[in-house]
Amino acid sequence: MDKLKTALTLIAVILVALVALAAIGFVYTALQFLLLFGIICLGAVMVLRFLMKPSPRQLDAPDPERELRKVERTLEEYKRKHLLK
Repeated sequence: MDKLKTALTLIAVILVALVALAAIGFVYTALQFLLLFGIICLGAVMVLRFLMKPSPRQLDAPDPERELRKVERTLEEYKRKHLLK
């Protein structure tokens, strides 16, 4: 009975080790697939960026220099109006 118990325990340990190795292999394969998928997606995005024409600049887009010039012009107008009074 003692030898049977030892043999069954040994078989159980071997089966658990095999299941653990299979799980590790599955995780490793999934990570490789995700890495490959990420590299393919990155390459596709880079190709699309190189092939697509840049979109034309919108006229309403905020332009910091333009806004600064507008503020400076407004300030100059205020100064002229107040100095004339």
